Amino acid sequence: QLNANDPWWRPLSSVVVGATTAAMSALLSLGFRKVVVEDLYKLTDVLEADRNRPVVTVANHESTVDDPVIWGIMPRRLRWRPEYMRWTLGARELLYMNPVMNAFFALGQTIPTVRGDGIYQLAVEIGLRKLNENKWVHVFPEARVNQEAQLLRFKWGVSRMIMEAERTPIVVPMYFSGMKAVMPLRQNVPVPRPNPFKSTLYVKVGNAMDFTRLIEEWRVSRASLAPEKAALLDREVRIAIAELLWDSVNDLKAESAAKVQALTEIYDK
Repeated sequence: QLNANDPWWRPLSSVVVGATTAAMSALLSLGFRKVVVEDLYKLTDVLEADRNRPVVTVANHESTVDDPVIWGIMPRRLRWRPEYMRWTLGARELLYMNPVMNAFFALGQTIPTVRGDGIYQLAVEIGLRKLNENKWVHVFPEARVNQEAQLLRFKWGVSRMIMEAERTPIVVPMYFSGMKAVMPLRQNVPVPRPNPFKSTLYVKVGNAMDFTRLIEEWRVSRASLAPEKAALLDREVRIAIAELLWDSVNDLKAESAAKVQALTEIYDK
């Protein structure tokens, strides 16, 4: 039985998280021709600040290996310190397949998620618990790999975590492009195929979002409502937060379009 409060957890988690992130950094250096990261400080400054609030990051989801590959961009000073690295929700059927994989992904700060089980499943409860411990939780709100041009509607699990955390999280949106070429959905052998002569990765971090006022107004409003009306209000606020998150990631996508296109054209020649 693995317990994150046990004294041996941090050193073992530090090894798994640090070694994995270092390996992903090496992969980005050796397996990609060009990696461009814009405004990473907008995330690292929040993580390293003397804060009393947890952190949530949200991003688009291009491939089954987005996590852990994209975290190869994190600076060395944070990689081996699991308290500064993300917890994330990952598909249980893909990750938690045997005792060895269970231990690896648990120590790697991955929460087993059952797709289709909704926003009240155990994974969301664990995510909330981590936020209440002032941790960083990363979510792919599209909830599945999307290699189409348009972002999918964001699911409401992240909205619930933001709404119900004891201290309203600082939310940092992210957008990246390039992983779908490395790990296409439709291939005979599903393995990553980075090309050091062609593969490119672009990552952009957005401005932090503060939902404190919205959450405070929601809590005050629902306190005087009957259960049925409170449930309707909860749903409306979950939808509103999910739409705001979608807009923030989509805005980053639009801002990045010209740079992604230029990067692709340069290295496609």
